[in-house]
Amino acid sequence: MKIEKVDSSDLSLLKNFLSTCGLSLARFRYYRTRPLSIIQNHLTTLLAINESNIPMVYGHLDKEDGKVWLGICVSEGNEGKGYGNFMMKALLEEAVKLKTDVIYLTVDKENYNALRLYENFGFKKVRESHTTIWYKWGN
Repeated sequence: MKIEKVDSSDLSLLKNFLSTCGLSLARFRYYRTRPLSIIQNHLTTLLAINESNIPMVYGHLDKEDGKVWLGICVSEGNEGKGYGNFMMKALLEEAVKLKTDVIYLTVDKENYNALRLYENFGFKKVRESHTTIWYKWGN
């Protein structure tokens, strides 16, 4: 497994990931309301690619309204295999390089694998609704 940085000059890997992501897109709704070109505004956009050159995991750090937001998606059928851990490590390494002290994310309450992943990486709950949890990492 290797990490590839994606930029707006070549969106083919990102398109490939989204087209093969399956039901995981029901939980990762980021691109439902945004064009793929939004990545030009990201601090970083990463894909974890397997040995067959198939993207398995997506991740980004996105600055919006003065806050850095993390987004991550593991493709359908690949949950629970450690790929999310692999991507979280890469994203947090990027955050350190970018001198990002605080990261936010939101997640569906019933996405138990994601909840466990975020908490294992030190994200703390800061707010909760009946469907969503907001997390914060850092100071």
